[in-house]
Amino acid sequence: MKPVIGVTTNSECSDGFYYQKLNEWNLRAVSDNGGIPFMFQITNDDEIIEKYLEMVDGIYFTGGNDINPQYYGEDPVNGLGTLDCARDEFEIKLYGKAAEKDIPILGVCRGSQIMNVAAGGKLYQDVNTQVNDVNKHSYSSFGAYEYHNADICTDSKLYEILKVKELKVNSYHHQSVKEVAKGYKVVASARDGIVEAIESEELTFAVGIQWHPEVMYYKYPIHADIFKAFLRQCEIYHNK
Repeated sequence: MKPVIGVTTNSECSDGFYYQKLNEWNLRAVSDNGGIPFMFQITNDDEIIEKYLEMVDGIYFTGGNDINPQYYGEDPVNGLGTLDCARDEFEIKLYGKAAEKDIPILGVCRGSQIMNVAAGGKLYQDVNTQVNDVNKHSYSSFGAYEYHNADICTDSKLYEILKVKELKVNSYHHQSVKEVAKGYKVVASARDGIVEAIESEELTFAVGIQWHPEVMYYKYPIHADIFKAFLRQCEIYHNK
């Protein structure tokens, strides 16, 4: 039985209606690598969230809008982008309940950041204005192509998965991890010091990736290994 993966969505207002939607590459990354994706409605209903967690074998926190700095005790700075506070509230609650059950968790871009915030860490609201000598971390091109290097710590799950010390990644963000949450560690960084991956030292599998492997794995198959490792752990969780 393939593991069922709960996938978070964006909310968007268009033509006077609100939509909850998702880049299909996120769904393909799950289904192409051995899982069954299940899109989560954004909700603050505890009963619904608990039911979600009964239905799935893993949680995939996807990319999207900036995270409200109020959730990590800061006021907004110039450079902060569009917020989705309902999504923030839902995902922070979802993360907490999933962590209590030790459900496998994977986060990408915003997903990595929300994991860090939900676990008690802080973010740079805008690396371009808050970090000295930072390189450009967001570029205007289709996301499948390599953009900059990330150095991977050898003492990490990520290294066990990828088996490389250096990886070329894409980059579509202007927020990043500033203070790593207690129980987490940095396992990959860009050459300018920006955090590119974190992972839990306490949970069985909770890995946050700053780049977008879901749009790279077709062209660069090594990025599929992240999803395959996540889904293997989800299968183990399912069979407990």
